[in-house]
Amino acid sequence: MMSLTKAGPVLGVVKPITPKFGTVIVKPAAPPKYLRIRDWLMDRILSSGLERGDKLPSESDLTSQFDVSRVTVRQALEALRADGIIESHHGKGWFLRRVCAVQNLGRLQGFGEMLAPLGVDTRSEVLDLCEVAAPEPVATAFGLPEGSDVTQIARLRIASGRVMSYDLSYFTLDVGRKLQQHDLARQDIFVLLERALDMQLGFADVTIEIGPAEEVPARRLGIAPGAPIFKLTRLTHDRRGFPIDFEYVYGLPETHQFKVRVPRR
Repeated sequence: MMSLTKAGPVLGVVKPITPKFGTVIVKPAAPPKYLRIRDWLMDRILSSGLERGDKLPSESDLTSQFDVSRVTVRQALEALRADGIIESHHGKGWFLRRVCAVQNLGRLQGFGEMLAPLGVDTRSEVLDLCEVAAPEPVATAFGLPEGSDVTQIARLRIASGRVMSYDLSYFTLDVGRKLQQHDLARQDIFVLLERALDMQLGFADVTIEIGPAEEVPARRLGIAPGAPIFKLTRLTHDRRGFPIDFEYVYGLPETHQFKVRVPRR
């Protein structure tokens, strides 16, 4: 006869296990103090309407306000200087520079993509969007017969309320008519080409000239004809090597910096 006094373990019953050393909670590391100061200064610059030449709080004021060392405050200020946002005048303090678009010629980036890391609000004012007979350089670049129609888009590129450049862009009609259906005021055309039109960009041929402003660019930039400006000519190709975007970018020298790493050989 089977005994019922020594039953085996009952399946499905889980015995609680008490941790031997308790639960360990890992807290995320706090960001460095200098980053908090840098971000506070950037918010103040963007929200308070500071203009070129306006003075920032002194190092002593920031040291007291954030209860940190002067070395930490200097780290925050140097981070903003490295981004081209502020500058120091010896013995006088730190001052706001005008927003400057730093164009790395080793990367293919749109205007908004360049300034996004600085937290700067960017937009475009579309001045003209039409179909025109292709100028000779544009027809040659696209391999079109002389007199062929192309889409022309003229825009002012604006950062923190300041006009940074006047851009004149050309596209073949099949691409240009698709771009017309999208928000050209708030989105970079490079981003639209890739995300909305599924055209993956490959590379661009770029030339930069410094010279006197002609009548139309001068009027668009609000300067006198003949004033010195830069003119960037860029022909962008897709990954297959087909040209898709021909543009002229006109701007004042103080609004842009251009950099590129050049190997010895």
